[in-house]
Amino acid sequence: MSTIHQFRNDYSEGAAPEMLEALVRTNGEQTPGYGTDARCERAAGLIRGAIQQPDAFVQFIPGGTAANIVAISALTDEFEGPILAADAHPTAHETGAIEGCGRRILATADPFGILTPEECERIYTASVAGGCHTTRPGMIYFSNTSEFGHVYARAEFDALCDWAEGHELAVYVDGARMASALASEGCDLTMDHIAARADAFTLGGTKAGMLFGEALVVSPRTARGRRAIERIPYLTKRAGHMTAKGRLMGVQYEAAFTPDEDGTLPYLRHAANANACAVKLAEGLVEAGLEPYAVTPGNQQFFWATRPVASAISDACGAEISYVQGRPVLRFVTSWATTAADVDELIAFVRAL
Repeated sequence: MSTIHQFRNDYSEGAAPEMLEALVRTNGEQTPGYGTDARCERAAGLIRGAIQQPDAFVQFIPGGTAANIVAISALTDEFEGPILAADAHPTAHETGAIEGCGRRILATADPFGILTPEECERIYTASVAGGCHTTRPGMIYFSNTSEFGHVYARAEFDALCDWAEGHELAVYVDGARMASALASEGCDLTMDHIAARADAFTLGGTKAGMLFGEALVVSPRTARGRRAIERIPYLTKRAGHMTAKGRLMGVQYEAAFTPDEDGTLPYLRHAANANACAVKLAEGLVEAGLEPYAVTPGNQQFFWATRPVASAISDACGAEISYVQGRPVLRFVTSWATTAADVDELIAFVRAL
């Protein structure tokens, strides 16, 4: 078995130091269950402060697919569905979870999971033309970063929000890798701007140094948002996602959103390290002769490779292989725990192939 550091995903390791220390320190505390404790309330307050939305609703949910199920179910009616890209996470990687909850996905033809107003308009027009015989769009969904590592610029985000507002649709941003997006080089889209415009979004913890947990944040500004806030606790419980030891998520988010001495949130500091390692890795892989499939500033990097090379690299470091038009594409993912030495080790391995 290879001893090379694994680049399979950003949740292979346990908890980042701040989160683990907080869990150990508070381990003996006795608290109420189901997220009704003081730790969850303080964590929610820290998130509200970070996004500058004192009235925002915050629900802690164990995983990303569960958060998507709850958010999409809460923001739409039974006869409505989300508009989203064809290779968005709920379309390609959630085993029909959204459809299983009675919501039909309305997929665009946008490439690389980057949702655009033009494709949203096309799908919306086609959907409403059928009246009650077709699923009515109720919201738009996109993830930041996207499935292929795209980081939305503020102008792209605003254009989507403007389009959705003009069609009276909710905006939901899947933030499973939100920390990576916000901490990426050149990103001009901020957490508070997302909160000021989106009806709902998540601040992913599972892929940002926590053992588990996603913070689902919902705005009470709109009718859809207010309705979702009322429904979310019930939907969370009914779906089996309300965790008895919910305080464990609160403890971790409390640590992640308590600023360092210089004012930096550990949530973003760890993501910045992961991004820096990923960019360094991408530069080294290019020098080693691999061709990029998608150039990203985040913690996911994608490269073409021949089948033998892809297999050798995947066996060594766990990088996942997908196929685009029959050609292998490797996905390398860094995390809070990845170091520059880990990156150098993998680059040397690839050069030796």
